[in-house]
Amino acid sequence: MKARDYQSFVEQLDELTPVQREALLVALKLKASSADVLAMIEARFAADPACGHCASKRFGTWGHANDLRRYKCKDCGRTINALTGTALAQMHCRDKWLDYASAMADGLSLRKAAERCDKHLVTSFRRRRRFLKTPKGLKAATVTGIVEADETFIRKSSKGLRKLMRRARKRGGEGAKPGLSTDDYDPVLVVRDRSGATTDTILPDMTAETFRQELEPIVAKDAVLVSDGRDAYGAFAYLCAILHVPINASRGEHVYEGFHIQNVNGYVSRLKKWMVRFKGVASNYLPSYLGWRRMIERDGDRLTPRHILSQAIGA
Repeated sequence: MKARDYQSFVEQLDELTPVQREALLVALKLKASSADVLAMIEARFAADPACGHCASKRFGTWGHANDLRRYKCKDCGRTINALTGTALAQMHCRDKWLDYASAMADGLSLRKAAERCDKHLVTSFRRRRRFLKTPKGLKAATVTGIVEADETFIRKSSKGLRKLMRRARKRGGEGAKPGLSTDDYDPVLVVRDRSGATTDTILPDMTAETFRQELEPIVAKDAVLVSDGRDAYGAFAYLCAILHVPINASRGEHVYEGFHIQNVNGYVSRLKKWMVRFKGVASNYLPSYLGWRRMIERDGDRLTPRHILSQAIGA
């Protein structure tokens, strides 16, 4: 806009009605939010430019589309932009991305997040899956030093599924089998060292072989494994020659010769209290929510809407 046109525009602001002023402020806010998102996307790509299809570094500019600069790869011949190959590729309404990231930072349910962003519930559901695609896979590859391990059980849920594989039941209630059967509950193994490095996995069963397969790749050979009295931990430690300190929590013991599992128990307790707000999570989406909780624990005060958006696009 030229200086003369801008001056004329400013002079006309006094003629706006209160409704028009509010609409103008909303429009300016949306433009600013969209511009911030575009700047983050382009900055992330500029830090490590590569083709989102073949990872080639050889490409040239190819115009603009949807406010993003486009490129053409010289190796695979396909066109790309800064979002190609990320979890947010081809996702619309960029002016609402920071608002949705804010809802995730506040830990809102799908319905409340949809209300905050003025979007349909289905849109909120799909957007959450996109935002959690990258954090879902971010977990500690190795835990060292004093390593605490514990398992927790989360009730299986078919929430949101179009077709149930069982008879419909009221939310909550008791399982079909007594105790913590894997038919009614998803067993989640949580492993955490004293530095805060955390990893978790959903177990198909509670056999010693399953525990060994999950623990062996991540627990350092010189680590001290501290757990409850479950035999599977002892069997794994014996096979891998790892020092194992079992604590008999069933008898009220929480400390044994200076070792304890309060670190991992505290994490599990915070996880389960946090998940109550969602009133059940479908079993096939549970890994995404576990990744979300790890992100909260890992990033702490840095968990701002901008940080969540950066995590989603892999920055």
